Parts: sequence; C-alpha cells; structure tokens
Amino acid sequence: MADRQATAPPRVTFLLDVDNTLLDNDAAKTDIAAALVSLLGDADADRFWQFYEEVRHDEGMVNVPLTLARFEHATGMESDRARRFALADLLMGVPYGHYLYPGALATIAHLRRLGRVAILSDGDPTFQPSKIWRAGLDAAVEGYVLVFDHKEDHLDEVIAAFPADHYVLVDDKPGILVRVRERITVPLTTVFVRQGKYAVSDPDAASSADLSIPTIADLIAYDPDSLITASQRPAT
Repeated sequence: MADRQATAPPRVTFLLDVDNTLLDNDAAKTDIAAALVSLLGDADADRFWQFYEEVRHDEGMVNVPLTLARFEHATGMESDRARRFALADLLMGVPYGHYLYPGALATIAHLRRLGRVAILSDGDPTFQPSKIWRAGLDAAVEGYVLVFDHKEDHLDEVIAAFPADHYVLVDDKPGILVRVRERITVPLTTVFVRQGKYAVSDPDAASSADLSIPTIADLIAYDPDSLITASQRPAT
C-alpha cells in the first residue's frame, strides 16, 4: 500500500469524467455503429440505436446492457445463440484504450503529483466500470473510481470517499458542471473541457465553468494554486 497515493487528505482532489473528457466516446460510437451494420444489417442496426435512445430517455443515462436486453427480446435474437454472442462480444469488448485522447494518461500522471486523482463517471454499474478498466483508466488512478447513475446526486458520497480541502471537477458536460456547482458545499473549481459534441452544440458552454480548456492535455499547464484561484474569478 505504500506506493498508493498519499493517505492523508490532500489539498486538492481532482475528479475526472470519462466520456469525451479522457476518451473520445464520439469516435468510439462511430466505430461501433459501423460494426453493428456489418453484423446486423442496416435495419436492425437502426433498431438497436432506437432502443439505445429509448433507454437513455427512460433511465436518464446510457445503459448498454439494458439496451442489449431490450433489443434481443424485441428482435427474437434470444434464440439465435451465435448472433447473440457476437453482438455481446462486439459491445462489451470495445478496446477503449484506443480511444484515449492524446495526453490523457500523461495528464493523470501530472495531476497525481499535485493531489489525489479519481474518476467520477456517470453510467450503468456494469458497462461503465468495464469501459474504464478496458481503457486503462482504473490502473492510471490506482482504482480510485466511482460510477453513479447521476453523479450530481451523490456528492456527499464523493466527498466522503475522497476528502480534500478543495475539489477540481473536470467534465465535458456543461449541465453537470452547473448542477454540481449549485449543490456542492465544499470549495470547488469546475473545468470545462471543450471536447465532444457539447463543445460543438453549445458555443456558450464555456461560461458554465470556472475554467475552460480546449483539450484534457491542456490541464498539464495548471498547478493547484492557479486552479484554486480560478474558482474565485469570473468564468472564462
């Protein structure tokens, strides 16, 4: 246990999102879509994505195992053992390490020299931890990983698990940054990473955060003092 991060409460704890923050989930989804067409054909691939969006609406988050179960039941694939296994293998075996953003692991290594680094991700309790492990992110933060259906509803648990004097939340979703800022009761700096669809669809998203950076690797340029100060000035 001596090689783990310091056991004393650190001055700063960094809470890093995963999808479109540390790894390019949009690119992964594009490749998955192409593979689904090859396996299922256009019509069934479209049906799969319809169930995907239906589950996301119903659950308020992506849930791949539930999507898979609904799709297999609706299409009768439950009786097609070979095709069912091939589909599960395609979805549950994506090599997410190939989709890490440039500098993602170097950024984690840099931040670990400044304080504690933890993964704080939204997602279902089966697929999302598997994705984090396959991407090599679990090892990069030495197992400091929390996955919730909606992270902003579990802030007391986050603070209890990772006590610190100051928190730095890094995310690509401006709505999450706003909701966490409204609900958290401890010193916090929010960092918006302008990667993925939210940066493209909402040109004003940067105003939702204390700090806005183009890529995750740009976080390497900051030290704890500059990040703490960022929470005390107008958002960039």
